[in-house]
Amino acid sequence: MRSTPIFIILTLYLVSCSGGSDNPSTPNQPSISGTVSGDGNVAGITINISNSSVVTDQSGNYAAEVSNGTYEVVPEEDGYLFEPESRTVVVSDAPQENVDFIAHTTDDIMAFNLSWDLLNPSVQNVEENTSSKLNLALAENALWYEGNQGGLVYRYVKGNFTLSATVSVRKTSDADSPVECDVCLGGLMARNPNSSQGQNYVHIVSGNTPQGLGYETKNTTNSASPFEASADGTTDHDLRICRDGSTFRLYQRTVGTSTWNLAATYDRPDLPATLQVGFNIYTAQSGALADLRTIFENVQLQTFEGSPGCQ
Repeated sequence: MRSTPIFIILTLYLVSCSGGSDNPSTPNQPSISGTVSGDGNVAGITINISNSSVVTDQSGNYAAEVSNGTYEVVPEEDGYLFEPESRTVVVSDAPQENVDFIAHTTDDIMAFNLSWDLLNPSVQNVEENTSSKLNLALAENALWYEGNQGGLVYRYVKGNFTLSATVSVRKTSDADSPVECDVCLGGLMARNPNSSQGQNYVHIVSGNTPQGLGYETKNTTNSASPFEASADGTTDHDLRICRDGSTFRLYQRTVGTSTWNLAATYDRPDLPATLQVGFNIYTAQSGALADLRTIFENVQLQTFEGSPGCQ
C-alpha cells in the first residue's frame, strides 16, 4: 500500500481552442472544454452538459461545441466521486476552457493511500502520515462547538459510507500517556462544507470529555451543538460513523473487541449528499497550548451505492 502525504491537489489544464471559418470576421464557435484528472482511469468518463454529453479521451480531456447559454457540467462514472460534483458555465460567443474536475475512486479504500485535505491547517501538525497511521498534534487551541471550528483532516465523500478507525488520544509531550488537558478530544466527523447557515456536522470523539476520560457524540445543527459524553475511563476507542441516507449512526467499542455499541443515531435530512468526512482534533482549553495529540489507526472508509447496513 502506498503512502501519500496529505496535500491539496491543484490541477490546471490549458486547452487552446479556436473556431470560425475562412472569413476572419466570424467569431469563435462557443464551446466548453476541460480535463478530468486524479485516481484511476480517466478515459471514457461521461461529461453531461445539460441535455447532451461527451466522453473524455485517453488523457481525460473533453470538449463540446455549444450555443450561447448557461450549462450545468456534470461528470458521471460508476465507481468515481468527482470534485467538484458539477460546475455551472455561462457561454457567450467564446470558448469556456479549464472546466476541470478531479476524479477519486470510490472502491473500498484504506487510508491513507489517497490525498486528504486540511481544514484550518494552523490548528494541527501532521507528525506522522503512513499507510497505516495518522498522527496529529494540536498546534493551536481550537474548538468544535457551536460556531467554532477545530482541526479536520478530510476527504469529500458522496452518499452512503462507513468510516471506522482506532482512535488514541494522548499527550503531545508523551505519546504513551493518556491526555489530561481540559476537554481534549479527537475522532471522526462528517461535516457540511457549506457553512453559510452555520456549522452542521455529526461526530464521535475520544479523549477527556466534560465528564472525564471517555467518548462523546455531538450533533451540531446551524451552530447549535447538543452533545452527550460518556466516561468509561479510557481515551482509546474504536470509533465508527455510518451514513444511510439521512440517518447517521455512531458507534464505539473497546479496542480489540468485535462488537460495536451504538452510541447515537441522528436524523439529518439537511446534510447534503457530499460531505467532508475524516478526522478531527480540538480542545476547550484556553491560554497555554493543550498537550494533545490524536493517533488514528486501522482506518477503513467504504462507500455504498445502496444501504450500508450500519452495524
